[in-house]
Amino acid sequence: MSTWFMFMFQESNSYYADNLISFHNMVMMIIIMISTLTVYIIMDLFLNKFSNLFLLKNHNIEIIWTVIPIIILLIICFPSLKI
Repeated sequence: MSTWFMFMFQESNSYYADNLISFHNMVMMIIIMISTLTVYIIMDLFLNKFSNLFLLKNHNIEIIWTVIPIIILLIICFPSLKI
């Protein structure tokens, strides 16, 4: 039963609703991990007194931060196609 200030889904009565809740939990964990990592990297760059010369012109890092979001989106996409 839904109550005030309830931040979760209601108890499900079907198999598909259970899968949807599991999918929601997985996507939320991915979003939380990405947000935490992003905040950590930004804070590290702001608080660091040294300048990283490889960060200014590095093609490998550009390839990595282009490919990793694609992989994350695919991980999120494939389970949602099964529901």
